[in-house]
Amino acid sequence: MRLDKKTSKAKKRSLPDSSVLLGALILASFILILCSSDVAIEYMKKGLGLCAKNVIPALFPFMIISELIVSSGVGMRVSRLFARPMRWLFGVSEAGAAAYFLGIICGFPIGAKTAVSMYDKGMISKRETERLLAFCNNPGSAFVMSAVGVSLLHSHALGITLYVCVILSSMAVGVIGNLLERDRKNEAGAVAYCCQNDAVKAITDAIQASALSMLSVCAYVVFFSAIVGCLGSAISRFSPPEEIVAVLFGFFELSSGVSAAAGIGGRLSAVLLCALFLGWSGLSVHFQVMSVCSGRGLSFKAYFISKAAQGILCAAMTGCAVKLFPRMTEVDHAAFLPLRSACEKYCAVVILSVFATIILCLFFQLRNKLKKK
Repeated sequence: MRLDKKTSKAKKRSLPDSSVLLGALILASFILILCSSDVAIEYMKKGLGLCAKNVIPALFPFMIISELIVSSGVGMRVSRLFARPMRWLFGVSEAGAAAYFLGIICGFPIGAKTAVSMYDKGMISKRETERLLAFCNNPGSAFVMSAVGVSLLHSHALGITLYVCVILSSMAVGVIGNLLERDRKNEAGAVAYCCQNDAVKAITDAIQASALSMLSVCAYVVFFSAIVGCLGSAISRFSPPEEIVAVLFGFFELSSGVSAAAGIGGRLSAVLLCALFLGWSGLSVHFQVMSVCSGRGLSFKAYFISKAAQGILCAAMTGCAVKLFPRMTEVDHAAFLPLRSACEKYCAVVILSVFATIILCLFFQLRNKLKKK
C-alpha cells in the first residue's frame, strides 16, 4: 500500500500543473513579442484604433444601460414574462432572461456583465450565474450581420444565417446543460431584491462600473491584437495553409479569425470557419468575461466546454443551412434584404424600448423621492 501511495504521488508530481503551463505560455508570449517588437507595436496601434472606432462606441452605452436595467428593477419586471420558458428550457430563474436577451442583442461581454451584476445584487445564485455564463455571452447582431455577413462575406443572407445559427447554438447549449444537470439540486430561483431608489446614484454607479469594465475590455483587445499580429508574422515564414492560419487567429481573437477566414479561397470553408469562430468567440473574449467575473469565485470549466460545443454546433447548423439553401452563399443575394432590414428595425425598436423604460422608471423613482421629502 505504501509503495502504491508513493508511486501515485510521484505520478502527480511528474504531471505539469497549471502554474507551469501558465509560465510556459507567458514565456512564449514574451519571446514572441520580443522577436517581433515592431509588429507588436503596429498591431497594438491597430488594436487601439479598433477600440476607439468600434469597441467603445458599440459597447459602452449598452454597458451603462445593462447596469441601469439591473439596478432599477426593470430587468426583473420584464423578465417575469419569460419565467416559464427560461425555467423549462435552461433551468434558470426569470432573472436570467435579461442577461440572455441583452447578450444576444448587444453582444459580449454585456450578457456576462448583466449576469454578474445580478449575482452581486443577490438576484441569482452562484450556480445559476455559472449556468448563465455558459450560453448568455454571444456576439451581437450588428457585428454578425453587418461586420461579418456584409463587410467580410459580402452576403446579407449569410449574415442573417450566421446570426440565427449563433442564437440557436447558444439555446442548444443551454438546453443540453439543463438536461445534464437535472439530476442535481437546482438552486435557480429569483431572490427578493429592492431596486435602487436614488436615481442619481444609480446612474453614477452604472457609469463608473461600466467605465472600469470598458477599460478592461480594451486592454484585452489591444494585448491580443499584438499577440495575433506577432503570431501571424512568425508562422507566415513557413507558408502554412490558409485554414490553419485562420484557426490559429480565431482561437485567440474573433475579429482576426473571421477576417482571416473570409480571405480563404473556398467559399464553404470560409463560411463554416466564420461560424465556428462566432460560436467559440475567441480567447480574448473569454478573458474579458473572466475579468468581469473576477473576485467572485466562479468556476469557468462549464463555460469553456460550452463555448467549444457552441462553436461546433454553430458550424454544423450553418453547414446544414448552406446545404439546404445553396443560393445563400452567393454574393449580395438581394432576396434577403427585406429580412435583414426587418431584423435591424426589430433590434432598434427593442433597444429604444428598453432605454425608454429605464428613463421612465428613473423618472418615477425620482418623483416619488421628491414627494417623500
